[in-house]
Amino acid sequence: MKRGSKMEEYQKKLIEAGIEGAIITVLAYLFYYQNYLLHKWYRGLPLPSKIPFVIAGILTGAAYFIYKLYRIYPMMQKEKIANVIREEENLETI
Repeated sequence: MKRGSKMEEYQKKLIEAGIEGAIITVLAYLFYYQNYLLHKWYRGLPLPSKIPFVIAGILTGAAYFIYKLYRIYPMMQKEKIANVIREEENLETI
């Protein structure tokens, strides 16, 4: 079998975590901004800048992705070690 012909399990999990992180980023931004508007805007104050809430959403999504990466990292190491062992066994049989 050719190397890299199929996606490893950890690669699938990384893609899944990236998509989840992006969704959480958007939802966190909307949640933070909505709560701020509910607290301040109804009092007749001008609309606030969205930039702090965008940054908070990005930080929330990044924190989630880092957490998932930390959970996936041991699986990545096991896969890489298993690949090295398989390659060594293939070289020994030749």
